[in-house]
Amino acid sequence: MTFFGCFVAVVVLFFIFLGYRIFSKISDKKQDSGKTGGFLEKAFLLFFVSLIMVCINALTFILSYSFFWEKAYRTFDEPQYTATVIGYKKEITKGKNFSNSSYSDRLIFFPRVEYTDANGKKIIKTLDITSNDPPALGEKVKITDAENRDSTNAVELDWIMLAAGGIFTGVVAFFGTLLATYGTSSGMKKRIRWSLTAGLALTLINVCCILFIYLKQ
Repeated sequence: MTFFGCFVAVVVLFFIFLGYRIFSKISDKKQDSGKTGGFLEKAFLLFFVSLIMVCINALTFILSYSFFWEKAYRTFDEPQYTATVIGYKKEITKGKNFSNSSYSDRLIFFPRVEYTDANGKKIIKTLDITSNDPPALGEKVKITDAENRDSTNAVELDWIMLAAGGIFTGVVAFFGTLLATYGTSSGMKKRIRWSLTAGLALTLINVCCILFIYLKQ
C-alpha cells in the first residue's frame, strides 16, 4: 500500500472511532430517557454518524494532503525542471447540474509534458493538476519530479483557487471538529473554541504551503 493509501486508512479508522463515541453518547442519552431503540435503529444510527464523520473529515484531510501538503513536500524535496506541454490526457468525470439535479459527463484535460532530467534522459509524464484553462501546446511550465512518481508536480498553479481551497478546508475542519467533540463532556463554548482553533490552524498550514510553493518558483 502507498503512503497515501495508509494515510487515508488511518484517517477513516480514526474518524469511525470518533463516530462510535458520538453514537455511544447519543445512545446513553436515549437510554436515560427510557428510549433504548431496537438493533436496526442503533445500527442505522451508528452507520449514519460514522458516515458523516468520515465524509466531512476525510474530505478535509485528503484535500489538504493532495493539494497542499504533498505538493509543498515535493516542491522542497524534488529537483525542479522546465517542461514543455506536448499533449493532453483526457479523463471523464461526473458533473452535477444544480438547476435540475442531474449528472452529466465532463471532460478534464491533464497536460502531458516532456523534459530532460539531470542524466540527459527525456521524460514524458502527466501533470498532477489541471484547471479550466490548461496550458497550451508548446507552453513552458515549471515542474518538480522524481523517478518513483507517476506524475509531475506542477509548480505554477492557480493561486486564487488554491487560496479558496485553503479557506474551504479550514471551514470544513471547523464543522468537523465541532461534530467530533460532541462525543466529549465539554460544553458548547469550549467545543467552538476548539473548532475555531482547528479551522484556523489548518487554514494557516495550507496557506503556508501555498506561499512556500510560490517562493520556490
